[in-house]
Amino acid sequence: MGKAISSIKRYELSKEEQREKDMQEVQEAVADNKEAILKGIGLLRALDEEGTLDMVTAFTRSKDEALANVVKEIDKDQYEPLLRNLPELVFLLGEINVGEMRELASRLNNGMEAMEGEGTEQKTSFLDLAKALKDPEINRSITMMMHFLKGMGRT
Repeated sequence: MGKAISSIKRYELSKEEQREKDMQEVQEAVADNKEAILKGIGLLRALDEEGTLDMVTAFTRSKDEALANVVKEIDKDQYEPLLRNLPELVFLLGEINVGEMRELASRLNNGMEAMEGEGTEQKTSFLDLAKALKDPEINRSITMMMHFLKGMGRT
């Protein structure tokens, strides 16, 4: 009978064979991901042209010092109320209907522009107010304000 096999020697590639295998693997990955690689190069080029790449690189190299500066700045007394209210503010932002807020902001901007265009020096009489209610835009705005006040008064 023959001797029992007590150890198995694995075939190890030479450095040159391993390098050749690695190069083949990299070439296949490049060929498979050509579009993503080209987009990545474009992104890096854009970041470099704007100087953002240098900034991110510097921040990455000195992140501990930069983070220490941020923490030191936030630790000041003037930011304490902001930090205390920040969680509630984040939850409030989650409850806001952005579409309605956008429409409201647009209407507020229109109102501000109209207010700047008109002379606000003259006084308005009760009769002028009654006449203004016949204007559909004014009537619609006052009706909206009344509904707003009614809704705001609910508990």
